[in-house]
Amino acid sequence: MTWTSEKARALCDRILSFSKARECEVSLRLSEDGHTRFAANEVTTAGTARTVEVQITSREGGRSGSTTTDELDDSLLREAVARSESLMAAARPDPEQVEGLGPQDYPAIPAYDEATASAGPARRRDGVRPALDRARARGLDGAGFFETSATWAAIANKKGNFGFHRSTNASYSVTMRTADGTGSGYAGFASPRVADVDAAALAERAAAKAEASAHPRDLPPGRYPVILEPEAVAELLMWLVFSMNARSVDEGRSFLSKPGGGSRRGEKVFADGVTLRSDPFDRRNPGRPWAGFAGRFAGWWADQLGDHRGLPARRTTWIENGVVRALPVDRYWAKKTGVEPVPFSGDLILAGSDKTLEALIAETERALLVTRFWYIRNVNPLNATVTGLTRDGVWLVEKGKVVHPVNNFRFNDSPVNLLKNLEATSLAVRAGDSGFSSMIVPAIRARDFLFTSKSDAV
Repeated sequence: MTWTSEKARALCDRILSFSKARECEVSLRLSEDGHTRFAANEVTTAGTARTVEVQITSREGGRSGSTTTDELDDSLLREAVARSESLMAAARPDPEQVEGLGPQDYPAIPAYDEATASAGPARRRDGVRPALDRARARGLDGAGFFETSATWAAIANKKGNFGFHRSTNASYSVTMRTADGTGSGYAGFASPRVADVDAAALAERAAAKAEASAHPRDLPPGRYPVILEPEAVAELLMWLVFSMNARSVDEGRSFLSKPGGGSRRGEKVFADGVTLRSDPFDRRNPGRPWAGFAGRFAGWWADQLGDHRGLPARRTTWIENGVVRALPVDRYWAKKTGVEPVPFSGDLILAGSDKTLEALIAETERALLVTRFWYIRNVNPLNATVTGLTRDGVWLVEKGKVVHPVNNFRFNDSPVNLLKNLEATSLAVRAGDSGFSSMIVPAIRARDFLFTSKSDAV
């Protein structure tokens, strides 16, 4: 079963017809997901799943109630609507609740690839094989995922708003470890088009990193110049955006808040080469036609950035040549402060250069090369400081050469400082498919990145 725009609209209209509340919103999501998972140099699981999710939210008098069902039978949908109304009646009024949107003009965003939607176990098996072959031949321990998905989504409300979107995604990730457990390498990539996934190249990269990171030498913690590969950059960048929303700034809770009030919008805050924008139309990482957040992290995203639900997605430049040009403004804060809402829908692009990562390394006098970070947590929202650990390879670079691997570290630093201290970038590529958001980012060379302690992790 798949949905067309007409079928999705008919289902939404049917659900809304059961509503007795003043306002009712419906969000539909149908996904067909396939995966092949491997570990210890063997395929461990493979399968496909089809998921239907119908989220219904009723609102009236400042109260709201939401429920989710995976049933499409009329009687069960009617029960779900009634359940959302019961929850609404029991809820306390929310002084920040905003009314649903009227009809919106959503852009068409091509994000669907038929070859990806129809990719089956045989296609994923052929992608996994290069990793298994390399791992076995080189005495490495390989593990990873190859996943393909197709999604049909729709939103609608009683005021006549409706949007429909279909998309696909293919993601491949592989980790290789040396037999003695001292070296680890990672490579990953995702695209709307399964043909873009070069499984053999990714497997080779992970294997080479594992071998090159084995038997690391001790290096003390401290401040070092760094070259962060795109995956590491993506993992830090979202924490910058969380501190940039207009409400946090206006309430004095952001690094962009001025002492005594006001924002630093329009000021030069970052290095000259820093330009950050959202572009849901970029072919490498297309977004959805409407803002708002989907999936299991939706509530967490909304807590960080406010309610942008249903606003049409659009291109926005947040930072231009180091100058802060715009801030995300959710619908409640826009109404309270008398400004237009500025939706944030992800789809971030950090400008890079035409250099390869290898060229960036070749022109570096001294730095630590970092593959990626993990287990990142917030430390201080006022300056966007976060902490986390390096993972899957750290190397010392001297006089344009990768000299030897070094131990992993815990870091305590801010993406704000990273972008202030930026010296050079590589070509921007898609990275960051870690459950939060993917984006287009380059590798970055920057000064004075703070590593606070060594880590025994591999």
